[in-house]
Amino acid sequence: MEDPTQEDKKQKELEVLRAAFQSFNETTQHLQKSYETLQERIKDLNLELEQKNIALESNLQEKEKVKNYLHNILESLTSGVIVVDENQAITTLSQTAGAILNLSPEKCLNQPLAQAVPYPVFPTLVERLKESQKDNLIQDEELKHTQGRRIKVRVSASPVHDPAGAQLGTVLIVQDITELKQLEEEAERNDRLRAMGEMAAGIAHEIRNPLGSIELFASILKKDSQGDTETMKLADHIVSGVKNMDRIISSLLLFAKSPEPSRQQCNINDLLRGILDSNTDLQKPDNITIQCNYSKGEPLAQGDKELLQQVFLNFIRNAVQAMPEGGDLKLRIEKNKSPDNPTYHRHFITTTISDTGVGISSADQENIFNPFFSTKDKGTGLGLAIAHNIVKAHQGTIDVASEKGKGTTFIVNLPGWE
Repeated sequence: MEDPTQEDKKQKELEVLRAAFQSFNETTQHLQKSYETLQERIKDLNLELEQKNIALESNLQEKEKVKNYLHNILESLTSGVIVVDENQAITTLSQTAGAILNLSPEKCLNQPLAQAVPYPVFPTLVERLKESQKDNLIQDEELKHTQGRRIKVRVSASPVHDPAGAQLGTVLIVQDITELKQLEEEAERNDRLRAMGEMAAGIAHEIRNPLGSIELFASILKKDSQGDTETMKLADHIVSGVKNMDRIISSLLLFAKSPEPSRQQCNINDLLRGILDSNTDLQKPDNITIQCNYSKGEPLAQGDKELLQQVFLNFIRNAVQAMPEGGDLKLRIEKNKSPDNPTYHRHFITTTISDTGVGISSADQENIFNPFFSTKDKGTGLGLAIAHNIVKAHQGTIDVASEKGKGTTFIVNLPGWE
């Protein structure tokens, strides 16, 4: 039989063990509930995180869409855009700016402006803008590409500010205004020629009247010389001078009046063949080689054959006279789209006259269509002015490219027969 004390001791141990199991079960149940609560919370957090991820992805896509949209707008501008930071490092250089300035946008990014863009006007404008504290500066400049081609650009500089008003950098806008300047120069030249023509016409009429009297008196003097050789030579010299003056006045009046060309079919191939085959209108020295590439088919221009013959004869004579030591004269006729708008349906007949003569300096090229301007000792300076008026009356254009000592090229565009 067991000792009562041992019995009580076992009883107490069982009660402690029972209490421990009960505490363990309660703790286990509490942990189970906490685990289930945690699972629910994790589920909610996962759902919330998924929604946040969807919203963030949507926001990123929207921002990327806006970024691409703005980038497409930037690259679609006809003006080039260059953006530099406060240290003049390039942060943006559009493809249009690269095309205008003949630069690679990728190679220019993050590079100093003065090193990446080899045109002083850009860093100079940035510095001037910073010093002047103005909102905008504009400057026109003529730039020379590495290939030697010259273009005229308009550059504007504006500061870039943050919302607080602090300047973050500078945005430079560059526009190619070469054609615009050419049109402005042509308009100014036309106005100047019109005014000079009106004045010249008035003077010519005033001079022509006394010339007739001078020629009459010279003829009478010659008749009354009674065999005096010196007097007869003097009279002949006066008559010759009067006729030369009359020829100049006739050219002057032809320049002054606005020619009204007839609107007829004119085959430029046949027109140039007639000029080159003529022995009276054109004298061809033996030391000059003439090569003519005629257009395939019939290059029919819309114009006046007699007036256009005068234009091309003048250009060919000038080319021959520009090669006193001999050289090559090349003519090419072809059909082209509009020189100003290639998408325009109307076509033009383009005639190119190139020589290997003495050439025309860049300073003289601005004046060659002005009346009385001539680089020749005995020239009247009216040939090209008259040619310019005739081509303009035909709604055509004349372009010239020349370099001193290397020859000259004239390009005449005439409306084709529709």
